[in-house]
Amino acid sequence: MTQVHNRIRARLGIPPLRWSNRLAAIARNRAMDLAMNNNCTMRHTMSELGENLFWASPVKWSDGRREPQKITAPQVAEAWAAEASDYDYSTNSCTTGAMCGHYTQMIWKDSKELGCGMAICPDKAQIWVCVYYPPGNYVGLRPY
Repeated sequence: MTQVHNRIRARLGIPPLRWSNRLAAIARNRAMDLAMNNNCTMRHTMSELGENLFWASPVKWSDGRREPQKITAPQVAEAWAAEASDYDYSTNSCTTGAMCGHYTQMIWKDSKELGCGMAICPDKAQIWVCVYYPPGNYVGLRPY
């Protein structure tokens, strides 16, 4: 996860993020809470940390079995990074109808630390959470 973030940041000349076990514990707890207490619904928290969320449906077999998709941390980070194509630095905005806030949090120049966690939901979906300190995505400010 950290390697993908830092590869994207390096392309823009932004200093790398450091992995934080403290933030990872917060992210794991947050993922567990979303999975177990919020019907695996993605809902951002209001905190003093930046936050990226990722949800993946379960694999559903014809015999009714469900299992989690085989998703890796780098795949999650690459999905967020793919939003770069919908971000316009000159206007500091996303393409109309598109999302790019995961990407801009990844490249927020003032963020220094990262921690992530994942939880499997009761229906075998999964939810991933990454938290960033200091947070980013302040309205009206550019990420770098």
